[in-house]
Amino acid sequence: MDYTPEQLERIEELAHILTPASEISALMGLKSEDEFLLDIATKGNPARIAFMRGMAQTANDLRSKNLELANACAPSAIEQCFHDLKHMMNDIDRV
Repeated sequence: MDYTPEQLERIEELAHILTPASEISALMGLKSEDEFLLDIATKGNPARIAFMRGMAQTANDLRSKNLELANACAPSAIEQCFHDLKHMMNDIDRV
């Protein structure tokens, strides 16, 4: 499916607020939910890039808040930060 720049921006906005992909399709009135889901599952597809960018922004915001809590010595936040660090290292090791 071809997406307009406005549609890609809307996909990113909706992903940023953690809207499930099936709901994004419905909210945007896309012709085919299945085609949209396939598009966001396909690496390099503009819809996937927009969807992942929106999700990544939210994940980054949450990690920042969690790091603030960890710096204030919140035990669960510290534990989550260590988990995030391990995940970062696993990403590097996969390459």
